[in-house]
Amino acid sequence: MGKAKPRYCEICGAPIRGPGHKLRIEGAEVLVCDRCYEKYGGKKPGTFSIMPTGRRPARRTYPRTSKPKPSKPRAEKPLYTEEIVEDYAERVYKAIQRSGKSYEELSHEIGLSMNDLRAIAHGHREPTVKEARKLEKYFGITLIERAELDVDKKPVIPKDYEPTLGDMANVRIRKRKK
Repeated sequence: MGKAKPRYCEICGAPIRGPGHKLRIEGAEVLVCDRCYEKYGGKKPGTFSIMPTGRRPARRTYPRTSKPKPSKPRAEKPLYTEEIVEDYAERVYKAIQRSGKSYEELSHEIGLSMNDLRAIAHGHREPTVKEARKLEKYFGITLIERAELDVDKKPVIPKDYEPTLGDMANVRIRKRKK
């Protein structure tokens, strides 16, 4: 007579040594190994599922002990954008020449790589605002301009204007996929 065919746990897939255990999970009777029996055997039948449900466990929320602070009306700041000056390369290059230091020394002191410093000084790429601030601070030069934005409070609508259906509805046109 041949060897008995090995049986596998219907939960984890491990080969079952010995007789195995029968568990009732969500109405189905399954054959499980000793480890899975220890893990799931003590639970009430039909009350749990070994399959993930896709829901995350609910996070505990604790009551707030401090009262929320009333928000202060903020003073409106003028809107502006920060732009890098057009002749940034020339300014950086001259500053490097004035310092009399090598790109290697400067890269360590400023906190930019040698390649970045060289690329900016030779105009191969524009510095980011963060990089420009570092260069401004180190060399004492100006690389960032503030450009004020003119924003009207509300668009003026003529008195004799009658709204159209498109004005009333928020229209979103999606292109059809072909």
